[in-house]
Amino acid sequence: MRIGLVTGEASGDSLGAGLMREILKIHPGTIFEGIFGPKMQKIGGDCWAMSDELSVMGIIEPIKRMPRLLSLRKKILKKWLEHPPDVFIGIDSPDFNLALEEKLRSNGITTVHYVSPSIWAWRANRIKKIRKAADKVLCLLPFEPDLYKNHGIPAVFVGHPLAKNLPYELERKTVRDEFKLPPGIIIAVLPGSRSSEIANLGPIFANVAKLLISKYKDISFVAPMSSPETYNQFEQCLNENCIREAFVLVKGHSHEMMVASNLVLLASGTAALESALLCRPTIAAYKLSMLSFFILNKLVKIDSFTLPNILLKKEIIPEFIQNEASVENLNKTICDFLNNQHDKEFIRNDSVLLKSKLNLDTDKLAATEVLELL
Repeated sequence: MRIGLVTGEASGDSLGAGLMREILKIHPGTIFEGIFGPKMQKIGGDCWAMSDELSVMGIIEPIKRMPRLLSLRKKILKKWLEHPPDVFIGIDSPDFNLALEEKLRSNGITTVHYVSPSIWAWRANRIKKIRKAADKVLCLLPFEPDLYKNHGIPAVFVGHPLAKNLPYELERKTVRDEFKLPPGIIIAVLPGSRSSEIANLGPIFANVAKLLISKYKDISFVAPMSSPETYNQFEQCLNENCIREAFVLVKGHSHEMMVASNLVLLASGTAALESALLCRPTIAAYKLSMLSFFILNKLVKIDSFTLPNILLKKEIIPEFIQNEASVENLNKTICDFLNNQHDKEFIRNDSVLLKSKLNLDTDKLAATEVLELL
């Protein structure tokens, strides 16, 4: 059996790797091919390109990469039309994958789209394209299948892998000792996994740290970075803002650094869900280019942009977007927490409820749904 896969995000790489492992348990001889992330590549298969080629955010930013992306999609489409896989699975990256799925499906190839696009937030009309593109949609959020049911599209909630796979057993002191972190207050700072995120938020986070150091003598910061490139970029940002000595920079280990911290300051995304599930007080910020934000602001239909707030229908994570993501606002919110020590039991209850909504055997369910199509 041959399965085509394309992913363009670090989170998609984890989903793809889990899916591949479960399929191999049932069909040990399965051959995988396509665009992989590092975790998928370790499992094995024919990797035609790496997932970071597809990793680009915003409205305007992808346009700059369009010629390269179109050329890449044309090449892999040609390969699969000449030698069709038994099934194609597009993992997230909807702008790239949905068009690819539509072409493959129109040529008789079974297709699955893994991770529903956020049609509940913006671009609701995209559901028409999904209907043409996918034989089945695998959803990570419990309310999403009903959206597809109304349009006659097979969709299944398979749970969110983070609810099961996070290192809940870790304890703060153990992690601090293992990584030789300083005593006192530690704030985990996650400025994003993309260069554009660090460019937009890095200087803001650095200046927040400078203000906090002037108020709290026992405070320090730890920043887990997703790649050597982002490590170097954020380190340069810290040096430019004369705050490097206050930071411990770590390659990877984001979950451990969250556990070690008293509070997490991050670029909104999957990390916000991880931090909430790990029961850490969290503050989320996001900033786009002015043109991207102007366009997005006209399209988005929701009041909240972090998943924990959306799922629980209340603000458990303070959110700051664009101009609101200022040094002053973030500093004030962090100080309020450090001074008042929000009710820890309240945070814990929210974390338990969030986990209960998402906790299924995602990898196994996703593999079962894919194989049922065949």
